[in-house]
Amino acid sequence: MATKKRKSRRKRKKKSAERGPASIAYNALVIVLFAAIVYLGLSLYGVFAPQPSREGDLSVLVLNGCGVEGVGLRTAKYLRTHGYDVVDFRNADHFGYEETIVIDRTGDLASARSLARLLRIGNVIQQVPETPLVDIKLIVGKDYERFLRLEG
Repeated sequence: MATKKRKSRRKRKKKSAERGPASIAYNALVIVLFAAIVYLGLSLYGVFAPQPSREGDLSVLVLNGCGVEGVGLRTAKYLRTHGYDVVDFRNADHFGYEETIVIDRTGDLASARSLARLLRIGNVIQQVPETPLVDIKLIVGKDYERFLRLEG
């Protein structure tokens, strides 16, 4: 019996010694390939890509979409105190906007979302024309008190 145990132990040691360096190299290669595939997959979705944001020099057009007199001017002043370059404020195409909308016009959605966070609103859309005149268009809706009451 003792000789059978010794032989089986020798066989196990011999097999594990045969697999040693080659097996470790193979496992390392598999791990490296898996990591590369995960990295490439995530980079396709923009996880590792830096998000553009030019908060300091954004040009904003403020449109009064609620019809309340002076809201465009008050909003422009509020944004200017927070470092935005409000190039103009005027009436929107109609006064039926229930909610304020931030419209990204240049493809820099991160900056538009930053403005939306400042105003505490969630409506951010993207409309990028061929030649944008401003970076962000802001249509002030009937919910303007959400951010203008903060101004005082």
